[in-house]
Amino acid sequence: MNSTSPKTEQSPMPPQALLAQMTFGFIISQAISVAAKLGIADVISNDPQTVGDLATATATDQSSLYRLLRTLMSVGIFQKDLDGRYSNTAMSEFLRADHPESLRGIAHLLCDREHWHTHGNMMQSVKTGENGFTYTFGQPFFEYASTRPALGLIFDEGMTSFTRGIANAVTAAYDFSGAQTIADIGGGHGILLSTILQANERANGILFDQPQVVEGAKTSDRIKISGGDFFAEIPVAADVYLMKHIIHDWNDEQSKTILTNLAKAAATGVKLLLIESVVEEDDAMPSMSKVMDLNMLVCTSGKERTAEEYAALLEETGFKITNIYPTASPVQIVEAVRV
Repeated sequence: MNSTSPKTEQSPMPPQALLAQMTFGFIISQAISVAAKLGIADVISNDPQTVGDLATATATDQSSLYRLLRTLMSVGIFQKDLDGRYSNTAMSEFLRADHPESLRGIAHLLCDREHWHTHGNMMQSVKTGENGFTYTFGQPFFEYASTRPALGLIFDEGMTSFTRGIANAVTAAYDFSGAQTIADIGGGHGILLSTILQANERANGILFDQPQVVEGAKTSDRIKISGGDFFAEIPVAADVYLMKHIIHDWNDEQSKTILTNLAKAAATGVKLLLIESVVEEDDAMPSMSKVMDLNMLVCTSGKERTAEEYAALLEETGFKITNIYPTASPVQIVEAVRV
């Protein structure tokens, strides 16, 4: 039973108050991340807990934990009944590690030390166009992470976490029924490919990524594992190629190298599906793509692109856009064909 304390009607927020609320938004992001790292949603699970129970289970200060929970409740994350017991809400359910579309990993990753300090140097990126991660830590992100296994595990968990919901949305939004071989280029642990194959029983798959990445992938009779470097070559033959959140990590020249290598392997007429957050032409339209673009500016050498920018990039590398499909997620499917 939820709290039934009286509610007061709130007037529309004046501009200065709305701006102030947005400015303090980073505190909410960190609070969500702390809750994710403590596993509060997992401790609650389906059994409401008092703040004392939660403090004991998470080895935290009870008074401070209460203040964290109170703030998160105010934005719809967690709820409290009249007996003072906390339970999950529709949103906090996604912070559970066992949720099939859990966002716990991405909540952990985005507010961890590396991302947090990098975004603190956004000014440097805006002034110079320089990769903020390299400025902050002395190396590009992927090079830095390759020598730090703990960060690599957090990154992999975060990407896997973010991919689960996207995988279901992509599978529902696109017709894969005619595909015989689907290759996921840079597909990580194969969450997207596995989800698509589960819904399309006649297709087989190829998972291509760096050898140390695909080592952690779940194998099956229908998925062939291929290790390699897409900057060197992509020795994979398929009739549908997937690239989810690959091209947005890299600048135009690096992206052209990846796409040109794919074009060398792809037969005329095969399809390429770029799973990306396509930036709307309307600059004033609120969207996740613009937020993601700043993340790319600061953390990598890449960027989110408009449909026109994707069309130009693909045309230069042997592909032509044929359609862009919306999904029930923050990404779109940019469909192109090898010409």
